[in-house]
Amino acid sequence: MVKTFTVKLLKIGIVSLALIILVLFLIYQNSKINILENRLSKIESSQSFFTANFSESLFQDSLKIRENISISSEILSLQEELNKYKQTQKDDEIKIDDVFNLLDILNQKISRNNEVGLELPDLTEIKKTWGEYLISKNFNSISSEISIQITSLDGQYSEYMKKLQQQVQASGYSYQSIDTDRGKFNIHLIKVAMSEVKVKTVSASSGSCKDNCDTKSLSDYVSENGGFAGINGSYFCPPDYSSCSGKVNSTDFGIYDSNEAKWEHKDALSWSKTGLITFKGGNSSFYKKSSDYDGGSVSAGISNYPTLVYDGEVVVKDDDLSSYQKDAKGPRGAIGVGGENIYLVIINNATVKDAAYVMRALGVKHALNLDGGGSSAMYTGGKYVAGPGRSLPNAIILIK
Repeated sequence: MVKTFTVKLLKIGIVSLALIILVLFLIYQNSKINILENRLSKIESSQSFFTANFSESLFQDSLKIRENISISSEILSLQEELNKYKQTQKDDEIKIDDVFNLLDILNQKISRNNEVGLELPDLTEIKKTWGEYLISKNFNSISSEISIQITSLDGQYSEYMKKLQQQVQASGYSYQSIDTDRGKFNIHLIKVAMSEVKVKTVSASSGSCKDNCDTKSLSDYVSENGGFAGINGSYFCPPDYSSCSGKVNSTDFGIYDSNEAKWEHKDALSWSKTGLITFKGGNSSFYKKSSDYDGGSVSAGISNYPTLVYDGEVVVKDDDLSSYQKDAKGPRGAIGVGGENIYLVIINNATVKDAAYVMRALGVKHALNLDGGGSSAMYTGGKYVAGPGRSLPNAIILIK
């Protein structure tokens, strides 16, 4: 009985010991795992720190090495190693600066191409490769590949600019400085042969509107009429002028609506203080006074105030101008003809009289003032080169 009890007690003891050993083993294993995890965490942290701050990390390592070397026997060798390291570190920093500068240039090129609607390269995969190059300090490869992308983007943009320039040249547009007897003026100019274009004068309203008249943007006028260029039309009463209450977006000047084949505000054609230009096919007629118009057939026409140039001479008189026209500097619109050409012009920072001298300097035979200021707009080559300004009740459009 005692023997049996002893055996059982021994078995229990062995089992207990085994359990204790198992628990200790598990504790040991768990402790070992924790230690390994901590070491792994430290290694990962160290790697992360190294990636972001490799220069400082390497320098600290060099200091630790120096502390463990006998100064008496290794000082010269250490100094040589440090000098080599410092030079290597400096070279790496220069290469990294080059990479970041190239990346900045690349982002600028991508932004530029995106703004003009060009297709952008997909850099998702290649950026992963660049990341690997950075980690391995393969700066030459990443710089080379970024430069290839920059060259490609520049080539794409260059082709775009060539096509745009061809479009602009075809439209006869230029931006230039003109010397006159009243100084130098910067202008937006469209100059094309009348034989190569059809001129349309168009209105947003049907009939002679007196108040709350319809308006459109110049770009809409151009696109809806199949044009390649256009400029704002005659003076009108804009909604942002308090004095225009009761006649918002209305005009008092005659305009021939080319689409409806009829004159609007036809009574204005009898006025003697306004000028008038008309078109029929590839020919134009100019009237210093609208009242000189004989009522002949036209395909386009617009009157405004004042006539700027007649028979090559400036005919504007200060006494006939409002204070705004005479004294205020701002953008001024004008249309002219001469030498078989038609001229659409926006003159920057000018008075109405300045605009007359600019038109004469351009060599026009006849020129008529158009609206200016906040209504100034010129559209060509698929974009605004001046303006867009206000929404307009009428406009002058050129069609190929």
